Amino acid sequence: MTPFCTDTDLLHWEPNLFAEAAFASQTLMSGTCNLSGTALTISAGSFIDSHIEPDQIVVLSGAVAGSFPVHSVDSGTALTISVLYDELFADTPAATPVGSATGLTFVLRTFWPQRRVISEILQQAAGIIPGIARTANATIMNPLSLRRACVLGTLQLIYSALSAIADAPKEYEVRAELYQRLYQREMRSAQVEIDLNGDGDADLSVRLNNVELVRT
Repeated sequence: MTPFCTDTDLLHWEPNLFAEAAFASQTLMSGTCNLSGTALTISAGSFIDSHIEPDQIVVLSGAVAGSFPVHSVDSGTALTISVLYDELFADTPAATPVGSATGLTFVLRTFWPQRRVISEILQQAAGIIPGIARTANATIMNPLSLRRACVLGTLQLIYSALSAIADAPKEYEVRAELYQRLYQREMRSAQVEIDLNGDGDADLSVRLNNVELVRT
């Protein structure tokens, strides 16, 4: 299944997440690169072979430093990246130049495993459970309704993991507890539309707070 949120969604909430929570992330690729505006290029390795995709995050250090969303993968050696801004959520967003420099260090990271875990929990909370015949062909018709819950649950999972291994865990514990409360609140208000038979029409309306099924 495709997770209900992206790495870029996480970055909107925690701009330093991909640098400070490297332990909990998956490193997909690292090396040195050159940057010109929005164009990031490398001379060794392949973004395609490393399965780099839009909405993953590149962490740069050097003359230009920070965490930036991958806007597009243009070839095995070229990415378009962007400064984070609200319109990156639009259907056809434009990349905003990051800067220009040579010899930068880059790391491409993802929290896909955590996003996947939370997405599976949300799907099951909506009543779509593996092995249940009634929902074997079910599809959530409005997945964007679960994006915020997926972000909050993923952040809670990440900071809980960090608090478990940190020498000074208090800050991570506070954040984990905050995101847990926000996640539970979002779960109480989330409502999804489910197509049970694959005909493209919603058959059920489900509120995650009590998993009440209402035929539409």
